[in-house]
Amino acid sequence: MRAALLQLAAAMAVVGLTATIAHAADGAVVKADAIKADAAKPDAIKIERLVLEPSPVVLRGADDLVQVLVTAQMADGSERDVTHAAQYNVANPAVVAVALGQVRSTGDGGTKIRVAVKQPQGGGEVAADLEVKVEGFGVDRPINFANDVIPVLSKYGCNSGGCHGKATGQNGFKLSLLGFDAAGDYESIVKQAHGRRVFPAAPERSLLLAKGTGTTVHGGGRRFEMDSAAAKLLRRWIEQGLPVGKASDPSVVRIEVLPRERLLTRGSQQQLRVVATYSNDATEDVTAEAQYQAQQPDLVAVTTGGLASTLDATGEGTIMVRYMGLVDVARLTVPYGGQLPEQTYAQFQARGPIDQLALKKWRKLGIAPSPPCSDAEFIRRASLDAIGTLPTAEEVRAYTADASPDKRAQLIDKLLDRNEYASYWANQWGDLLRNQRKGDTQKRGTFAFASWIHEAFAANMPYDKFAAEILTAQGNVTDNPPVVWYRHVRNTVHQVNDTAQVFMGTRINCANCHHHPYERWSQEDYWGMAGFFARLGSKAGEVSDENAIFVRKDGQANHPRTGKSLKPKALGGPEYEYVRGEDPRQLLATWLAEPDNAYFGPAIANRMWAHFMGVGLVDAVDDMRLTNPASNPELLETLSRDFVAYKFDLKHLIRQIMTSEVYALSSVPTEQNAKDRRNYARFFPKRLSAEVLADAVDNVTGSPEKYPGLPLGTRAIETPDQAASSYFMEVFGRSQRETACECEKSYAPNLAQTLHLMNSSEIQNKLMNANGRVAQLASSGKPAPQMIEELYLATYGRMPNEAEMTEATSYLALAKNPKDLKSALGDLTWVLLNTKEFLFNH
Repeated sequence: MRAALLQLAAAMAVVGLTATIAHAADGAVVKADAIKADAAKPDAIKIERLVLEPSPVVLRGADDLVQVLVTAQMADGSERDVTHAAQYNVANPAVVAVALGQVRSTGDGGTKIRVAVKQPQGGGEVAADLEVKVEGFGVDRPINFANDVIPVLSKYGCNSGGCHGKATGQNGFKLSLLGFDAAGDYESIVKQAHGRRVFPAAPERSLLLAKGTGTTVHGGGRRFEMDSAAAKLLRRWIEQGLPVGKASDPSVVRIEVLPRERLLTRGSQQQLRVVATYSNDATEDVTAEAQYQAQQPDLVAVTTGGLASTLDATGEGTIMVRYMGLVDVARLTVPYGGQLPEQTYAQFQARGPIDQLALKKWRKLGIAPSPPCSDAEFIRRASLDAIGTLPTAEEVRAYTADASPDKRAQLIDKLLDRNEYASYWANQWGDLLRNQRKGDTQKRGTFAFASWIHEAFAANMPYDKFAAEILTAQGNVTDNPPVVWYRHVRNTVHQVNDTAQVFMGTRINCANCHHHPYERWSQEDYWGMAGFFARLGSKAGEVSDENAIFVRKDGQANHPRTGKSLKPKALGGPEYEYVRGEDPRQLLATWLAEPDNAYFGPAIANRMWAHFMGVGLVDAVDDMRLTNPASNPELLETLSRDFVAYKFDLKHLIRQIMTSEVYALSSVPTEQNAKDRRNYARFFPKRLSAEVLADAVDNVTGSPEKYPGLPLGTRAIETPDQAASSYFMEVFGRSQRETACECEKSYAPNLAQTLHLMNSSEIQNKLMNANGRVAQLASSGKPAPQMIEELYLATYGRMPNEAEMTEATSYLALAKNPKDLKSALGDLTWVLLNTKEFLFNH
């Protein structure tokens, strides 16, 4: 029997891996040899005309610089950047000089630049004229420290976290991180160290210049050349007497990168252009001063001058652009192939906006969707996703035999009406809301909050009300269980951070101390949000070790660095007045539920999409920001608007996702989507969470776990917090509820998981339980094929295939008596539990 078991395990493990990843007996990727790209080779397409941007060009002052983009519009309708390939002929070099599209002023006047690009394969050239005007060349424009000097320090990394911008500074010289405190930086440069860093009498001998250009020993090395634009600007600033600038000087209010989106091929280039808009509506080209960072360095690269290059990979990449604490992104897409024939998409029947927007994206990227999944796959997938529970063998048989055309929608409605729905989602939200106890004295509050969350989902409480009840909670645990949330978000920093992360899907922790490096949020924005919680207080409650929450009549938030009093201000939203005796949190809850709120609806729509589809439209789900754009912005906006229009109905949102054809795709990859992870052309297998997996083992073995302090029959998804000890759930990554981050729940594999499933007495005892499934099957008198079918339906939600049936039947046939049969059935179940097909939702 031992040798046969090893043979069975080897055979079934291979089958299990195949079924999980490919859902086919041969495990092969779906072939699509007949699908060929029909686009012409890029180097054979002719240029129709050149588009120059901006046109005309106006330069102001000496050494002013504008980056011109030269775009070739091709005969097939595509666009190609030829800025660095173009030839530039200046009619009057005394006015401007130009190189690689950078037009620099050299004197007052007007002139033309002839821009020419050769046609591919020797077909002549295409040209266009650019009008240029320079004014005020001889005027020494006054320099503003914040507007002009800070960008230089940021561009060359002087105020970065690895240099003088770190908390302790560097070698006695400290700057604010990324220049968020211009006044403090001016003080550090001009007045500290007896003013030795600048020398107006001989600007070139100033340490600021000497160290930056490497003419004096500098730990950071040479950052720029003495004849560079950066050095010239710093010299002019020192020569002008180190002006700080006027209070009335305009400030930068936004930046824009061009082009915002561009379709490229592998190994191609795209020059970017960055324009800053000031508070007086004036604009300025800041391409040379901006900072650039590729968010997907395996797909795209970018130079310090904004020249982006695609690498030998396909997909979507973003370039983050930062200037003066503001950010923007350029999205560069490299299709997986050329335009695919329309028959590629014939099997995909788009039924609603989700399907239509996904299909639109696939066509753009040259991705072919996988075929639809089977009925057996769908019922297992939907049951695990919606209620965290495996379907029974009877449920699988009934669903697969049902011929109703709307049986999928009927199944989803039934799942959402089951008791397990509220239990499963209450457990999920217990993680996010950090519902946990620190000692037995907090048990009552923990159980009360868990029960409140459960009832909220059971009643399908509108999501805006759910959030408001938590955020505005006050009183005692007995009367108002959501006050337990404030048990672990005791101070203002935690309250702001958790509110933003859980209900707005954004992380603003960084802005507590300094300007957010990847967002527009400043320290003032952060502490403006803190104003909503400024009047919150706590005192001893009616229940031991559970504080009561109350609201003071007065209270305000103060900027921690300047001491300035700040009014409550929503992120990217309105500023409010304090009113004596009123709770500012009510204003926050009302603002979140506004139909046009840019965070509340999109955050929960994205969180739900990630749950059902395996990866969020924005990934990670609680890191929504401009520099981390959605993979399909139209789809996210559509989901959010529909959710708000249906009055924040979570079940409606879930139905919309689960009834889409996108959700019902097979996880078998095609040649066109095998490498794609962000466009949902196939279903992504997901490992079961610790709680769901624990319940699944109990369901398959028919042996329920007894959790300490809870009644027998309490399922893992019903446990109120992590104090219900379980080594199984600990080893499989159960959240400890220490933070509001989804990332606390771990899905990473480890050796302890494998050893526990294979060798632990816990699993063996469940398999051999005298009242369990194995024992009942062994004494049922059923034929071997029927017993095998039941195990497969209970474990995988499907019937065994021919090879699996043959292997399993042969193994059970070795049993000589009832005891051997029970052992053999236990072995077979053990093998099934140890396959990836069981461990994953696919």
